[in-house]
Amino acid sequence: MKSSSLLGILVNIALSVINADAYTWPIPYQHVSERPKNDPYCQAGLVPFCPTGKSTNSMPFVDPGDTVEVFALKKPVWSFQYGPLLGFFNIMHDGLGFRSKKTGLNYTMEWYELDQLFNCTFPHLLENGNLKWCNQGALCVYDGINDTVWNQYGFVKKVSEVSGTQFNMFANWSLYDNNTAVYYETWSVYNNNNTDSSQVMFFDSFDCASWVLRAFDQLYAVGAKFDESVKLNYTRLNLYSHTPQLIGNYSQIINSKNETLIKGIREFYKTFQKRSDYLEQFTEAYNEIFMKKEFYFYYNDLYWYLTLRSPFIKITYYNIPLPGTR
Repeated sequence: MKSSSLLGILVNIALSVINADAYTWPIPYQHVSERPKNDPYCQAGLVPFCPTGKSTNSMPFVDPGDTVEVFALKKPVWSFQYGPLLGFFNIMHDGLGFRSKKTGLNYTMEWYELDQLFNCTFPHLLENGNLKWCNQGALCVYDGINDTVWNQYGFVKKVSEVSGTQFNMFANWSLYDNNTAVYYETWSVYNNNNTDSSQVMFFDSFDCASWVLRAFDQLYAVGAKFDESVKLNYTRLNLYSHTPQLIGNYSQIINSKNETLIKGIREFYKTFQKRSDYLEQFTEAYNEIFMKKEFYFYYNDLYWYLTLRSPFIKITYYNIPLPGTR
């Protein structure tokens, strides 16, 4: 019997224990009442989080009578290390820029991982066999828009203007969002690669692009009008799976005493423990996922078993219209 078939049987046994029923897809992202402290064990690696940014939970506010320009910012992921390389594969990082017409001051806002992308994608397997996730994301706000950095391999595009009052409403939302939407999710999970009504999203990613899309929706909610001529694409890192099967949280998995299942999940994550070169890590992860065609997926503090189907894993870069232009 193939190992994937055996694991599928074990997952079904676990499902019967925790009485999992049918789900409404996609599973909603779970917000929190307040941001937890980041575990000191978790470290950002090569680049600290928001090194030149404002203090935590601070936002610029402007004169209500001001007019603020809104810019979409895009550049390749890890361009500081790899230049334009990942842009050739449409692996892009998104942010927003704002400029006060009254003062001329610029601000950049980016939501991204506190402790490096690979740490948000796979947990650390500790010596005692426990899994530790370093998967918080947060908003980095800093003065200025570095046009050279964004334009070198990406772009800065003006998409709207808002009043000072509207911007301040958006700033208040940003503080709230930053304290309640705190966990990064790298993957989107679908049942197939079609772009028609047969496609079902099981889980949605929650990353830099997700924040920009939420921010655009909030700006629209407070009255922003967007430039219909601007077309923006967004990166998704997708897994394709048969219907996901709920296993439970880590305590339920351990308490099940199902040693084969416990070993399976630990062995899966053991593969992704190297924390060195970013590109090498994701190349190895891609090869491992493609070869095994199975995945233990973590979402809202629960683990799901995915039986992957062709094309298994894929990067997409589709246009999502600006609010009010759809």
